[in-house]
Amino acid sequence: MWALSTIAGALISATEIESTNLLIFVLFWALRIALLEIKQQLCVNASIDLRLFIRQQLLQKLLIAGPLRRNFGTDGELSTLVLEKVDALDGYISRYWPQQILVIATPLLISIAVGYYSLLSAFIMLVTAPLVIVFMILVGKEASSASAKQLDFLARMGGRFYDFILGLRTLRQFQAVDLAYEQLDDAAERFKNSSFSVLRMAFLSTAVLELFSSLAIALVALYLGLGLIGELPWERGQIPVSYQPALFILLLAPEFYAPLRQLGADYHAKAMAVAATADIYSLWHAPSKQVIAGQTAIDWTQNSRIEFDKVSVSSAACKRLDLEHFSIAAGEHWLVNGASGSGKTTMLQLLCGFWPWQGHIAISGVSFADIDLAHWRQKIGYLHQKPEFLPGTIASNLRLASPDAGESELWRVLQAVGLADFVTKQQLQLEHPLIDNGSNLSGGQQQRLAMARLLLADNPILLMDEPWVHLDDENAVELIQLVKQMSSGRTLILVSHQTDHLDWISNRFSLEAKESANILAAENNIKAKSEAADV
Repeated sequence: MWALSTIAGALISATEIESTNLLIFVLFWALRIALLEIKQQLCVNASIDLRLFIRQQLLQKLLIAGPLRRNFGTDGELSTLVLEKVDALDGYISRYWPQQILVIATPLLISIAVGYYSLLSAFIMLVTAPLVIVFMILVGKEASSASAKQLDFLARMGGRFYDFILGLRTLRQFQAVDLAYEQLDDAAERFKNSSFSVLRMAFLSTAVLELFSSLAIALVALYLGLGLIGELPWERGQIPVSYQPALFILLLAPEFYAPLRQLGADYHAKAMAVAATADIYSLWHAPSKQVIAGQTAIDWTQNSRIEFDKVSVSSAACKRLDLEHFSIAAGEHWLVNGASGSGKTTMLQLLCGFWPWQGHIAISGVSFADIDLAHWRQKIGYLHQKPEFLPGTIASNLRLASPDAGESELWRVLQAVGLADFVTKQQLQLEHPLIDNGSNLSGGQQQRLAMARLLLADNPILLMDEPWVHLDDENAVELIQLVKQMSSGRTLILVSHQTDHLDWISNRFSLEAKESANILAAENNIKAKSEAADV
């Protein structure tokens, strides 16, 4: 700018333009463009690296959480969290954060250069700059609130869409696909309208900043212009700043306010990042290490035993499990029942090493905290109420339990669970695809396939969490008989509310729901908030 103002001054005074000034102008103009491009590329790379790191950390925490990931939201919400909300940090990392440095450094350097020629011009710039920041904050607060609501809306809409996809088979059976489509279409329309609302606020904040920046630049230009014609009220007939310095100051004035305007334009990026971070916070602060980190490998033999002594498990809201004394010997079959909230599922997840606990747990006399968790989990077969399947085929999902299993072994376990006839009738048989977490299978077929996977794994310990709770009576009785057959010679811990057809299980244990009221109250509170948010 100094070289350009010097060239313009030489033109006005009709003097020779020095080639040095032309060279300086061209050189630094090109250097500025190059440096801005380098800065932009460095910021983009930093954003990519940091978001990749954050996403890897979140996925690692979900891996460690195992089935407890549901405490952080549905799979649809978690997908939105790991993908969309992490990407919402991009604007803050690549633009807003480095701009905070420039918004301080650039105006200070420019005000020093301007003050060398005109202290009053520098004073005007420094006094008007805070006004731009104040109005940026005032307008930005509303944009921040709107962005937070928008991200929350996106997460809930993603979760709902995921649930509809998983339940598409059921929707078709009840002829409710059109109703689901209308709900999704309505949600998408409301999301579009709210997005426009956020954009209006962003444009409003930018317009306000441009207005105040333009007024500030006009004030500096008015002072310099009146000074050049000698019409300043307090210095009539005098020229406080000559043409070349005046043009230099005027060229720098937009550069003085440019970082402030850019910070205001990027403020909505900060607002989105703050909203996204609030949602990421709980998962980010989840345990980053496994609950059990011992090195002792446990061999499960006929003389092995699991012992609980004054064991309790607590979450942030309440106590989830309270066991005075409980002992399970190898080969025993146990039926665990109790009211909702008494900790039945928590006990199974605790045995898999997903919950921190207080008290004493021993496996074959070795403290639970000292065992090799990966080795211990190889001894356990876990069957949930809703088994999970990966995108792929029947064969690939079975081989999750035993990657080297041959086709004969796969057919053997399918025959054992009564699923071989169904698979034989399929065109691709073992290569029959499973879509949407097995939604193209019935509930009973899903449970049978999950049991076939357990048989293929051949685990000595079976943990089952009400595997037939969502099935009709006929299928439930068949599965109960199947569990009876496959648990022969194995240790079984079966969680179930019902006791019909379970006379073959001689050992019974009932959990007291000491804190179930607190858990149910917390769940009802979460449900009420969710319903209110939907409304």
